[in-house]
Amino acid sequence: MDRKNMLVQRARDFFGERLDDVLHMVNLDRQEMRGWQEPAHLRATVRRSIRQQNAGNSSTYRTDSTTLTEDPTLTLCEMARPAGEPDPGQQREAMGRVLEVGANALQRIINNNLDLTNDETFGLETILLLYGRPSLLVQEDRLAAVPPFWNVLEDQREDIEMIQRGVGRVELLGHPDFDWAGTGFLVTENLLVTTRRTAELFAERTNNTWQFRPGISAWMDYRWAYQNVSTAGYRVRSVFGVHDTYDLALLEVESPQLNGNSPTPLPLLGNPEQTLNNRYDNRDVYLVGYPVRDARRNEPETISRIFRDVYNVKRVQPGQLRGEFRFSNIPFLRHDAAPLGITAGAPIIDLETHLVIGMQLSGRYLETSTAVPLYALRDDPLFRRANIPFTEGTRRQETERVVEQMERLARTRFWNEARTLIEQLHQRAFGR
Repeated sequence: MDRKNMLVQRARDFFGERLDDVLHMVNLDRQEMRGWQEPAHLRATVRRSIRQQNAGNSSTYRTDSTTLTEDPTLTLCEMARPAGEPDPGQQREAMGRVLEVGANALQRIINNNLDLTNDETFGLETILLLYGRPSLLVQEDRLAAVPPFWNVLEDQREDIEMIQRGVGRVELLGHPDFDWAGTGFLVTENLLVTTRRTAELFAERTNNTWQFRPGISAWMDYRWAYQNVSTAGYRVRSVFGVHDTYDLALLEVESPQLNGNSPTPLPLLGNPEQTLNNRYDNRDVYLVGYPVRDARRNEPETISRIFRDVYNVKRVQPGQLRGEFRFSNIPFLRHDAAPLGITAGAPIIDLETHLVIGMQLSGRYLETSTAVPLYALRDDPLFRRANIPFTEGTRRQETERVVEQMERLARTRFWNEARTLIEQLHQRAFGR
């Protein structure tokens, strides 16, 4: 399948029967960008940082025959260039032109006319990443503005913001080549899940035990932006264990402090048949992680210039499950929630229940990704030895079960002690 046909297929997969709605959204956003400020959900994804061009130089490049891929607004100005103060007007006009040709591409798809120009192909690709599978910033523990196509995220904002606290990055101190190792997430107060490859960057196996490499220490940083290792806050104490089959490891870390913004362990799905009702296709999920660009096989340079700050910061990426498959009789999950960058070790979370379904392994740009189905490990010896809890029922059933347990506890002589513990947990989750 060539690139144009692949993008058209992705548009149909991502938008389904809502192509007309998406076209309307794009046209509205284009109209708003003729004003003083672009829509908030675009600012949440696209970095407003381009190099200032003087009038003389920019006029040299503009001709009536200029195309988007030749436009200096997109190429010479380097829209996502880290240095230099952005020109908001130039940024808006460039993105506005991208939305225009993207809208033309959507209209062609609706009319079953798939003879897209190069500019329309580029515009369609951008729309897929802005509306279909956005990569939303997390700043100060808050989820950025949500595109209209994913309004369901706005309805679930409070739960998403709570869940993302428990996702962080393993930072390294003393490593000769790397400042960080990969993404991980808490599953108990002092255990986190990540990939085997992450653990192997700072630890090695010796006599059936895992030891830290000489001179290297590791820390967990749960904050949204890239931070210095010295301020990470939570030390990785040891490698609790590495799975024999999956690319998965458990790390023992310092327990989170009790305050209103501290990391919270993520609940794991234990019974997919009951909770998901056997729906492994087209079920809404989201991924929380720190995308890293893989220049060997990921997104093209033109796209990365627009989305460059998608990397190395915490992002929420929504998508859908694309089924379960087996390789050598080992189960894996497919999903399309990670179209940009590498996010190995990030949790895949069900949007309805906010239970962790899997851990991200690998993926390719705008292709389906592969994840470890963590529910398949609920009886695994490593997870049993770690005493990792799984949620067996739906969210409502779990709530009812907890309420029943608290009612029974309130009638015992241990209630005063339990009430103090509950107050501490509430302070940790929400502050005073």
